Amino acid sequence: MIKHQRKIFGIKFDVERINPVGLPLYLTAGRSFWRYTYSGMSFIIVNISNDEKFGVIAFEKQCALLEKRFESPVAFSFSYISGRQRDSLIEKNIPFISDAKQLYLPFLGMMLSDRLAQQKQINAEKMMPVTQALFLHILYNSNNKPMLKKDAAEFLCVTRTSITRASDQLLSMDLINQDMIGKECYMMPVMTGKELYKKAKPFLINPVQRVITTDSDFDCYPFSGESALSMCSMLNAPKIPVRAIYKSDVDINEISEIDVRWSSDNNAVDLELWKYDPRLFEKNGVVDPVSLAMSLKENVDERIETSVEEYLEEYEW
Repeated sequence: MIKHQRKIFGIKFDVERINPVGLPLYLTAGRSFWRYTYSGMSFIIVNISNDEKFGVIAFEKQCALLEKRFESPVAFSFSYISGRQRDSLIEKNIPFISDAKQLYLPFLGMMLSDRLAQQKQINAEKMMPVTQALFLHILYNSNNKPMLKKDAAEFLCVTRTSITRASDQLLSMDLINQDMIGKECYMMPVMTGKELYKKAKPFLINPVQRVITTDSDFDCYPFSGESALSMCSMLNAPKIPVRAIYKSDVDINEISEIDVRWSSDNNAVDLELWKYDPRLFEKNGVVDPVSLAMSLKENVDERIETSVEEYLEEYEW
């Protein structure tokens, strides 16, 4: 948001974050404070969290207190406001900035539009499958460099709309930053390697939707589960090999499912149906380490848990 606000009315402001020392908690909780300066003119923008309750009377009183404290004009920044909220702020003469078409800064200027952006409903608790695929692509390939959205869409074989939803979710999880350069949108991870993985871990999902035991030939697909882990650790390989396949690449009605308790077939394989294509990130015929760890996270075997931890610890990110 700061990157988009830095240039207001064609004026490129210098922006610095300030520490609101001495202010009571109700004025600072969940907020960030920024000083905008240009040619001797300055003002304060207070970024309001999406979780904060909107109260125009409270904002009016707080604005007066903050202007007195900073001895400078103060404006509130919202990622989204409704038409009614916008009108209430203007009626009370409360400076604010919202999306690129909603600015009310009486000390500087106004830019308003009746076409307000729709508030996006973003689930910031767990990644969608396409979000996790995008995250893995960024994790394994960014090298701390910006990545074009259109390039990511092409690599993952998804639409730009799907990539936009996925990147919005990563943005809400504070895993990436986004910036527009010309007409192109770039994504940049907030950190890299193991640190990025650890930050993302609470949001990651198990990629496996279903497991089918079959005697069909799936040798061209990567090893997964305990088979993959045995290739990357001291763990013994399972009796029945495990392979992974994207669920959309196979018709489960055409797969002959078997019960190994009543079959002596030595060609049996546990086929994991994945929510995204495991071949996108496979290496040397084995699924990627993060997806592997997530597929085994509910396994209660202490040997497997230990092997996963050691594998991720030694992995060269």
